[in-house]
Parts: sequence; C-alpha cells; structure tokens
Amino acid sequence: MVCNAKFATSGQPILMSSSISFQPPRKLRVFAFDPATGNRHAHRNIREMTISVPWELDPVQRDRPFIGPDGEYLQVVDYDPASGAFYEPIDLNASEVLFNDGLEPSEENPQFHQQMVYAVAMDTIASFEEALGRVVLWSPQSRYRDRMEDRYVGKLRIYPHALREANAYYDPNKKALLFGYFTAPDNSRSAPPGTTVFTCLSHDIVVHETCHAILDGMHPKFVENSNPDMLALHEAFADIVAIFQHFSHPQVLKDQIAKTRGDLERQNLLGALAQEFGQALGHAGALRDALGEVVGGVWQTRPPDNTALDRAKGPHARGAILVAAVFRAFLSIYKSRVADLFRIASSGSGILREGEIDPDLVNRLASEAAKSARHILRMCIRAMDYVPPVDVDFGDYLRAIVTADHDLFPDDDHCYRLALIEAFTAWGIVPDGMPVVSEKALLWPELRDAVADDLHLDTIKTLEADFGVLIARPDEIFQDFRNRVAGNASNRLISRLETIKGRIGDRLNESFGGATSVSTERRARVRFTKDQILQRNLLGSELSNDREVAFLARQFYSQMFWGIITGLEDTALHRVIGITLDPNVKRTIEPSPMNDLAKVWVHSVRMASRIGRRGQTESEYVVEIIQSRNGYFDTEIQALADAGKRTALNRLWKVKYGDRPLRRDFRYRAGCTLLIDTRSFEIRRVIRTKFRADEDAGLDRLRQHLMQSSASVPNAFDGPGSDAHKHDNAFAMLHRHVKRGQF
Repeated sequence: MVCNAKFATSGQPILMSSSISFQPPRKLRVFAFDPATGNRHAHRNIREMTISVPWELDPVQRDRPFIGPDGEYLQVVDYDPASGAFYEPIDLNASEVLFNDGLEPSEENPQFHQQMVYAVAMDTIASFEEALGRVVLWSPQSRYRDRMEDRYVGKLRIYPHALREANAYYDPNKKALLFGYFTAPDNSRSAPPGTTVFTCLSHDIVVHETCHAILDGMHPKFVENSNPDMLALHEAFADIVAIFQHFSHPQVLKDQIAKTRGDLERQNLLGALAQEFGQALGHAGALRDALGEVVGGVWQTRPPDNTALDRAKGPHARGAILVAAVFRAFLSIYKSRVADLFRIASSGSGILREGEIDPDLVNRLASEAAKSARHILRMCIRAMDYVPPVDVDFGDYLRAIVTADHDLFPDDDHCYRLALIEAFTAWGIVPDGMPVVSEKALLWPELRDAVADDLHLDTIKTLEADFGVLIARPDEIFQDFRNRVAGNASNRLISRLETIKGRIGDRLNESFGGATSVSTERRARVRFTKDQILQRNLLGSELSNDREVAFLARQFYSQMFWGIITGLEDTALHRVIGITLDPNVKRTIEPSPMNDLAKVWVHSVRMASRIGRRGQTESEYVVEIIQSRNGYFDTEIQALADAGKRTALNRLWKVKYGDRPLRRDFRYRAGCTLLIDTRSFEIRRVIRTKFRADEDAGLDRLRQHLMQSSASVPNAFDGPGSDAHKHDNAFAMLHRHVKRGQF
C-alpha cells in the first residue's frame, strides 16, 4: 500500500496510509439481508442498501493477471472447484462501477457476489477497528514447533463459490472464508425448490464468518474445546456481531421500527439471522433468532430461562443462550431510552394509537435503537481484550464486558452494565463460585488486589519499569537483553529478534519510499537505520504504519516481554499472574529451549485505544501469556509423565497400548491477560484462567470434559489426532456436525 508521510518536530516521519488520509469511503450496494428476503413484497423497501467501506484497494494493473477485489485486508478469489471455473473478477475501481456505487444486486451475476462478500467483510472489519482502536490482523501461518517463525498473513482470501453444499466456514489453515451454494429442496420455504441458494449473498453469513476470522486473529486458542462454553462463545460472538450490524444501517432499521411500531420485542428481521438459508432448508423461520422461535407454526417470544444452560448441548445451542441474553439486555436499554418518546406520542398513556406511527417518531426511535445497539456491540467487541487468553467461559465473558465498560465509562449513565448483568443472570449465566453477582464483584481484580500483600511490590515496580522502557525505548531493553543472555539457544533468539528488527526497518522504508508526495532526496535522507527502528514506540503508531509493521512490532515486543518476565526471580509473583517458571515443575510442562525454565509463550503485546464519553482517548497495553501442559486420558500415564519417569512410563505404555506411539492425548493451557496503563505503565488488572498449568484441578476438569464430549455426538473438535480437543479444520467440522444447515 502506498503511504504518505508527515514530519514531527523531531524530524522522524509519521507514516499514514494515503488511502485513509485522502480518499473518501467507497460506497457499494449489497443485499440488506439476502435475495429471498428482499424479493418479498413486504420487504421491497429494504431489498438492498448501500454501505460505506474504507478505500483500501490498489489500482488494477492491466498488464498483469487480476484476481479481485484485491486489497490490503482481503482478496476475493472466485474459483468454483465443482466446475473447475474461474469467474471474471470485478474491478471496483472501474469508472462505471464507482459512478453507480457498485453493481446492482443480482443473484445471477458472479461479479456482484464478489462485490457483496468484499463489501460486507470490509464493513465488519471497520466495526472492529473502530471499537478496538487498532488494525485487524489475521492469525499467522505458524510453524507450531517454533512460534518465532510465525509468518505474516496480510490478506484473508474469500471464495464466494468454494463449496457445492449448504455450508460456509472460515478455514484457519487456508486463511480463507469459503462459501457454499446448493439447490433448494422440495421443502424450501424461501427460495423456490430447484433454484440455487448462495450463502455468499446472505449478509448475516458473511458477517458471521468474517467474525470467526477476526476472533481467530485475536485469540487463536479459542478454537480449542477446553470447556462447554469455549466453542459456543466463538459461535455466539459471531452471531452477536451479525445481529447488531443490522442496526448500523438506517434504512433497514427505520423500516423495521415502523413495521413493529417501535416494539422490537415483536417478531422482526433485526433479531433474526440468515432467513433465506434457514427457510430454504425447511425451517419455519430464520436459521437463528435471538428473540423467539416458531412453535406449531406460530412465532413466540422466548422468555429467559435460568436453567436452559443446564440442558443445552453443543456449541450452537449454548451459543444461542448467550446471544439471547445480550439481545435481551439491548431491548431493556432501548425501552428505557424511548419510554419518554412513547409518553409524548401517546399524551402520557405510553400506548400509541392504532395505525402507522409518525415518521418523525420512527426517526427518533431508530436513532435511540442505533445508539443502544452501537454501544452494546462495542462493549461485546472490547470485552475480547478483557478475557483470559485461553479457556474462557460465559461467566468470564460477562466479567470482561462489565470490566471493559467500567474502565472506559465509570458512570454508566444509561445503566448498560446493569441491563447486561440482569439479562445474563436471568439466563443463568454467572461466574462459577461467585456468591454475589454485582457490578463490583464482577470486575476483574487489580494486580495489587491479586497480590494481597506488599511482599512483591518491589518486583512489580521493576516489572512495570522494565515494560515502560521496553515500550518507549525498546533499544535499551534489547541491548540489556543481549548482554544478559548466553548460550547457543539464546543466541538463536537474539538472531531472530535481529531479523524481525530488520524486517520492520525494510517495511517502514518500503512504505515511506512509495510516498508519491515526498521527494526522492528527502526519502533517502529519512531512511530508517536498524538502530533508529527501536528508538520509538512501534505499538503507539500502529494505525499510522501498515499492518505488517504492526504484526512484526507485536511479535518483537512479545518476545522481548518474555525476556523480562523470565528474568524475574519472584516465583510467588509468577504464580499471581498465572504461570510457573520453576525448573522442577511437572515434566509435562516442557522446558524452554532458551533456558532451563518451564516454557512460557507471550502470545501478544498489543495496544487498545477507545474513545470515552467526553471524547477523551483511553489507551492500554494488552499482554497475553500462555503456558501449556501435556495431558493424558490415562491417569497412571499422566502421573508418570508428570514425574518425568521416562523408563517406567515407556514400560507401562507398552503394557497398556502395545506398539501404539507414545504421545499426549491433549494439551491443557492456562495463563493470564495483563492490562497495562499506557501513561504510567502500571499493571492495572490481571485476568487469569481459573487454574494454572501446574494445577491438577484444571487438568482433571479438561480431561473430564473431553471424555464426556467424545462420548457424545461428534462435533468440530472431537476426532483423531494428537490433540483430542482440536481439529485441523475445526470450523468446517463445526458447521457440518450439527443439525443440517447450521452454518
């Protein structure tokens, strides 16, 4: 991507994307819901809509083969494996396309299908970047035996016609969204039987699958079936975003407000997902509905049930409960915000007269609904920075939502947090072992509360001071780290850090070198040297630099932070933040190749920026630390492996399992998320998993969960392999091994 540079008083260039700085948003037409919904006479006014997406496509070079749309974040590849055909790509920069806000929505035109998936996916990405205050990165291509060789993935590929089946999914190995198409069966209630249904033309399905990819980029271990809620959270989160994206489109929102007379508890399109897809497969209504369901041919609201989770089996059933709780909280907030409007419009009774409501009232109600939905959506997205890095359940997610919002908006004027707590508890979603569920009790602890005494304050201050220097002047910490480490393994680490530093410099120089508004002489004068690269806060300028620099900076800071925490000798503080570095720990926690300590992975050091109610920017660093332990279903084998008794382990394995290769059955992961203030570098909060990696209680809980899961109906994450709770193509299997037609 071409970048332009402005110059600070220090003479250092501040890189800014030219597409962001100088280009207006691109407008593209899409189906508001899906073709079948839009083709109904009752929905004729919301058949299509125009959305604005960031301008991030480079011009098409006519002398080269073109696949597209092709931009910084996404690449649409319209290849149909079933027919062996490539469909002609659309050039969204063509003048006739630009002039008409894209192609007209069409079920028959593959080029519009490309436009649809690109526009909706980019709109979803923009929502995340606005909520998180940083760029979206896709999960890297990893060499799992060596985490430091993670390879940057710039573009998520989208295949609009990848599957000839009623399915769509995100493939984390291919870093791609794959959409299917199928023939509507005889019992179809939407598309006529025998016609073709394209999942890529469902707004909800495109948003849902894009969310899977974004969340996988943030938390790659969320694809592991570590507890009954983990997979359900992935599904529910994608549904929540898809539902609340409906409220960001004024034309759709006003139409539904008018038809329901402002009563959004009545059946409407806003709380439903994938109408065409669900009904094409014979469902009475939408594929999923946050408000209710069709019972005996009649749609009914679904009242809260605090015992529903006890009966719900599988990710989709459990996820639907979380979605219902979030949407119920939204309805409560919406009703409180519009109560005065209903009183004014009804002369104080609160009951509107019969007939259509006034257009001015529709506009006001729609405005309040949009504000409420936008805030709820941002709360749900921001909460993903406030969860443990692994093994999250619904109770943890509630705590994350409440804490993230409390830290940004302490006053909570409209009682958003109270509404969410009330809705979650009504559906039986509460943190384990919490005797009193209140806002104060739900807040994640501050570090000093977790320490509970003053014995480790000096170590904490040292850790915070080192982190502050690492962020502001990474060159100083890097030099200190080089002086402290020794040995071949550590030298390899230093070599890799040098490599990352060089790649950052090359990328910065390449980006700045492409700036058309800067003279060749000045470009040469301000080129970065290797030493200059680490004399700046690379995380603080993430939105100005390109995304590869952001990826490399996070990788560099993560490995340097590993050096800081492994250099601490306060083992009690290590336990407070949820890890162990004891070299004599259970042998199923493998030793690090860099030292003699237990292996620890600093998954991410990233920055989050949010806008508060007074317009102020609130920023913090999010550090995620993960530790893993090898697990075995056989407890006798586990005990010998923990003790490191290799000879006895091999002998017992041979007796029990013959020539079957000795290997773990699953991985048990634990860890913590640290939230660090960007100004003081104080560690504000520590968000731990319920158990540490060396605690048998957590391992036993996971073992029991996996054994119960494997005894039930197969799902996405059960199956052959060295890790029983992870499948190579988890999302594909998740969407197939459920009731037919559950994307």
